[in-house]
Amino acid sequence: MLKQLIVTLIGDDKSGLINNLSRVVAEHKGNWLASNMSELAGQFAGILQISVDDEYYRDLCEALSLIPGLTINFAEGKNQSIWHQSPCLIIQDSDRPGIINEVSQVLTQYDIELKAITTHCKDLWQSDNNRFYAKLKLALPENLDYDKFNAALAKISPTLISEMTEA
Repeated sequence: MLKQLIVTLIGDDKSGLINNLSRVVAEHKGNWLASNMSELAGQFAGILQISVDDEYYRDLCEALSLIPGLTINFAEGKNQSIWHQSPCLIIQDSDRPGIINEVSQVLTQYDIELKAITTHCKDLWQSDNNRFYAKLKLALPENLDYDKFNAALAKISPTLISEMTEA
């Protein structure tokens, strides 16, 4: 029986890290399904979903934990489809503390489930106003009032730009 293994990892960013991870996964008959990994302030951080047969599960976990320089945590995921297309909300605004909190409050108010989030800031050359960008994958309720939802987002900030897209 196939199991879903969710791996979170962090360590010093160095060349060959993805190669080491993918080699260990392949050697232990795992299937690398999905991942989100980045260098953040000199650290390599990521989350990885692997499908692996039950008989190789423990050996794969042990082998991954032996990769030098990484702190790794494991969780067993639920068997579900990973190919579901979710709508995305793209957010742009002047960077300031609290944007994600304000957006998540609106999502909660409208019973919208956040499935994934990717954020970054862009330093605008010769400007004190850096731009904040976020891409949020969502699960929307069937009865969502889009006009009210968009109006609630617009109230967050006069400079906030939001756009709903498909995947």
